[in-house]
Amino acid sequence: MRMILITSKIFNYLSWYNLTMKTDVITRFVINNSSIRGNIIRIKNSLAQLKKSLAIPEQITSSFNEIVTVCPMLAATLKFEGGLILQIQGKKSLKLIIAESDNDFKIRGTIKLTENTKKSFQDLIQDAIVALTIIHKDQKTPYQGIIEVGSGEIKAMIEHYLTQSMQIKSKVFFHQTNTESFGVLFQELPHENEEKKLLTEPLWNDIDLIKSDTLSDGPEQFLKNIFSQNDVQIFEEHPVEHQCSCNQEKIYKTISLIKENEIYSSIQNNCIEMVCEYCQKKYTVTKEEIDIIFNKTQRLN
Repeated sequence: MRMILITSKIFNYLSWYNLTMKTDVITRFVINNSSIRGNIIRIKNSLAQLKKSLAIPEQITSSFNEIVTVCPMLAATLKFEGGLILQIQGKKSLKLIIAESDNDFKIRGTIKLTENTKKSFQDLIQDAIVALTIIHKDQKTPYQGIIEVGSGEIKAMIEHYLTQSMQIKSKVFFHQTNTESFGVLFQELPHENEEKKLLTEPLWNDIDLIKSDTLSDGPEQFLKNIFSQNDVQIFEEHPVEHQCSCNQEKIYKTISLIKENEIYSSIQNNCIEMVCEYCQKKYTVTKEEIDIIFNKTQRLN
């Protein structure tokens, strides 16, 4: 029996459960001599911060947590600077769910309901459009793919999209406690040779037998339990952080996209107030600034 090879120095001196350092991290790994790669995530503080200003019905909370959890896992597969957005656009009680992560694992998200509802998440999204948008920093036009709703289970939706649409065999597992959300993503890369293909195929049998609650054991122990006969490389972990990307300049841009007469009719006490739909931060824009936005004066000071 070969021992698991841990190459990341992080695990030599810090525990996964060090609450001051390890509450929100994502860790990449590869199974040596196979074509399987993946990443494991644990989020707590950033998830709590993200949800602080959101009213989420209890029966939707678990699925919302999974949506937020899977975004940085998908972002970890990007090979360029950018990020991705997972968006669910509903037609009835559920108006919108958005979760975002950039390649540095800065996450944010929001949910909008048109009314209080007791419907399950699966019922709410049956008539929804689910889209994954991938943003490349150096490209003006993002790539967007449509995800089939199917049963409405996040795990099944993501696995089907990655395996069928992206042509990358993938498996996703989630586990949640009252305060934390865990996830793991396995993917099979193109085989370098026939030997790697033969070594990879039996590993999916082990992956299918995973008990998702063991994700809380931490990456090292979790992977050791599954792949006791294989060498697993665990790379340096990265922090996951809730960070909204809103700022005053983006508020100006948003205003410029709204009809001019609508903006001016909203002015009260010589200003308008706008609220970020993600973090609920309030921004005040004066009439003088609005005049500049609509080219009534030359520039902002």
